[in-house]
Amino acid sequence: MMNIQVHADFSVSGHLQQLIEEKVGKLETYFDRIISADIYLKKEDNRSQQSLEETVEINMQVPGQLLHTEAHTDTFEKSLAEATEKMRRQLIKHKELVNPHI
Repeated sequence: MMNIQVHADFSVSGHLQQLIEEKVGKLETYFDRIISADIYLKKEDNRSQQSLEETVEINMQVPGQLLHTEAHTDTFEKSLAEATEKMRRQLIKHKELVNPHI
């Protein structure tokens, strides 16, 4: 089982923590050799829309490589969904490169 670390400069709610572990944990179904995942949560000002943007970055360690995705939306839940979908696609590509016969 992979090690999931959540990094944020604020207190992460139990609901959000559970959602992260659930969504990121499911990524193992696409590539079962994930070593660890670092999830960074950031609140940033979006100057063009004059709103607060909630960013989720995922750094995933797989044998011999570090995969990275990020997403910026108005909620952490939406950003997490986008970032995990991008990571899912990267993991599938990575798996095809590592195991071209599959």
